[in-house]
Formats: sequence, C-alpha cells, structure tokens
Amino acid sequence: MLKTGLNFVQQAFGRDRRDPAEIAQDDARLHEAEKDVRWLRNLGIFGWFFVLVGRGYELGPSPVWIAYLVCAAAAAWTHVAVGRSTNIRRTAAITTFLDPLLGASICLVTGGIESVFFPFLYFTLMSVAIRFGVVEAIGQALFNALLALLLFFVEPLYSGAGEGPALSELGSTLFLLLFAACLGVVVAAWARQRSDLVMAHARTLRESGERYQAFVRRFAQVQEEERQNISAELHDRMSSHLFLLRRGIEHCMDGPLTQGQLDERLGVLSSRVGDCTQDVRSIMNELRPTVLDELGFFEAASEFLARHAETTSYRLVCWFDPALKHWRSPNDAMLFRLLKEALLNVQKHAGASNVEVTLADGATHVELIVADDGTGFDPHNIPVGHYGIMTMRERAAGAGGELLIDSEPGRDGTRIRVLLAKASS
Repeated sequence: MLKTGLNFVQQAFGRDRRDPAEIAQDDARLHEAEKDVRWLRNLGIFGWFFVLVGRGYELGPSPVWIAYLVCAAAAAWTHVAVGRSTNIRRTAAITTFLDPLLGASICLVTGGIESVFFPFLYFTLMSVAIRFGVVEAIGQALFNALLALLLFFVEPLYSGAGEGPALSELGSTLFLLLFAACLGVVVAAWARQRSDLVMAHARTLRESGERYQAFVRRFAQVQEEERQNISAELHDRMSSHLFLLRRGIEHCMDGPLTQGQLDERLGVLSSRVGDCTQDVRSIMNELRPTVLDELGFFEAASEFLARHAETTSYRLVCWFDPALKHWRSPNDAMLFRLLKEALLNVQKHAGASNVEVTLADGATHVELIVADDGTGFDPHNIPVGHYGIMTMRERAAGAGGELLIDSEPGRDGTRIRVLLAKASS
C-alpha cells in the first residue's frame, strides 16, 4: 500500500514512467471525473450555508462562518483549478487531501464527529474510490479515520464541553467510514468494468473499421494490379501475333499467287493462329488454372508447384497426403490463391534457401502448410503498406478457415498454416 501511495505521489508531482498513451487515457478519464466531483463539491458547500442558517448560526465573524468562508474559497479555487489544470493528477492529488481537511475544519466548530457536516467525509471517500482505485480509497479511509480521531479528542477541548462523545459513537463513525470506502470501491469497480467494456467494444469496432478500409484499399489495388498485368500480358504476347497475322494476310493479298504459294502462306498463318491460341490459353491458365475446376486443388497445386520449382532460387519440397487426391472443395480457388500468395511472400521477403509445402488430412480439417528457413518477422506488427498477410487472413476467414503464422523477428524460419474445416468442403 505504501509503495502504491508513493507511486501515486510520483505520478502526480514527479515523472510518470508509464506509456504516454496510457497516461493520456487515464488523465482524460480523471479530468472528466474531477469535473463531476467539483460540481458536487460546490453543491455541498452551497447547501452548507442554508444548514448553518437553519441551525441558528448568526452571520458574523464567528469561527463557524470563518471556517465556512475558508471552505467556500477552497471550493472556488478547486473549481477554477480543475478547469485550467495542465497537470490534472497534481490537482486531483491536492483536492484529495484538501476535501477531508475542509470537512474536518467545519466539523470542528459544529460538533466534531456528531456534526451534521461529518457525512462530507464519507463523500470524499467515495469520490476517491471512483476517481482512483481500491488502494487509494483505503489510504483515504485511513486518513479520514485519523481526522475522526482528532475530532473526537480535540473538539471537546475546543468547545469546552469537557466530555466528548462516547467511544461507541467513535466506533460507529469509524465503521461508517470503512463502509463508505467499501461502497465507493464497489461502485467504482462496477463503473470501471462497464466503462472498460464499452471502450473495448469501441476499440474493436474502430479496429474492424480500419481493417475493412485497409482491405478495401488493398482489394482495389490488387484489382488494378491484375488489370495492369493482364494488359501487359495481352500486349506483350498478342500484339506480335496479331501484327504477324496482319502482315501475312496482306502478303496473300499483294498479288496473284500460285496454289502452292497460297498453301504455304496459309500454313504459316495457321501456325501463328495456333501460337496465338496457345498464348491465350496460357494467360487464362495463369489467371485461373483449368485443372482447378476439372480435377481440384490437389492436381492444380501439384502442377503449379512443379512449374514453380523450375523458376525459383530456393529448393522446393512438396508432400501432399494421397488421401486428399480426390478431395474437392468450393474453396479450392481460395486455397490456391493463398498458396501462391505465401510463395510470393517467400520469394519477395524471406530470402529462403529451402521451402516445404504440405497438404495434410486431419480428422476435422484440411491443413495447408508453407514453411521456409528464411528471415522471420512479427506477424502482429506488419509495416504500413504491406497488405499481403492481411489479405490472406481475410481470404481464409471468408472461407470459414483460419490462417496461423509462426514467426519471430531475428529468428530464421516462418511457418504459415491454413486450416479449412472439412464441413466447408
């Protein structure tokens, strides 16, 4: 408790070593709580005036009214200080100790622990519990109990009554102080729990919105890249074929040809049409392999990996469970794209020497694993502008599956697992 109290004083008057975002969030919450408490304090001080008048205390330079004016001035200062404070924790710490002192001062001149104003000390306990926490509320309860003891012994000397309240009255007062502290802690805990729940929901909604916006931007970017790639492929492959076909047709139209010459030129044109058709099929196959629709993921992935192994700088090893040879799924295309995206990330970022691709048959799931021995990374802290992992997660989730990544920065090797329930197959 002493350590927590010292931390509280250090945060209020010294250097707070916590995360700046956490400090800002706590300060904002504390500022709002202080604004609410200051109005309750002002209302209480305003009500004290009518209580004093109603109990027959005549206006004048008496100890009662001097104590009241001191309390009113202190309340006015705290009202202004809370509104203008640049260090709300320091202001809150001052008011935490000032409020019970003000309450004790007015109680001293109006009956001690039997004063009608003594319940103000209960209010200070509950306000501390709501603004700070359990340990601070217990500390405030001990401080208020000390003030109650001082009032119990000092007030009879001040008033000249000789004999003060009975010890049972002191015991009841201390019990009520403890009860007020406990009640404040319970109310504060309930309020914080609800507040944390609301903030967690708000944070989740905000993060979901940000992920959705990033995914939409990435989707538009990928769509545009696909269009550019298709445009480039059509230009590079088809333009030359069409140009040669046009030239061949023009040669056929240049002048009279013998039947042999015409047959020869038409044969060349037919060969070029065949090349053009082959390139169109190749482009279509790269966009979506026909074997994927005809035979499923097992055969399409096997064919793709066989071609891919011939063009990569790393050693590629594949093992597909034979039990999945005839396995078909509505999500074959999604799984195929995830495989291509994973291998593309390996090629662009990992710098791996060895890559293993595994398709395993589980009891309830089909599992696709892409493992490499390249440079690791933090899958939870992806740099801005890199949307590959996010896109893979969204694709897996959209198919009712799950994407798991085992990797760490500074550690060699990354293992990407895609789990797809057989029920979704």
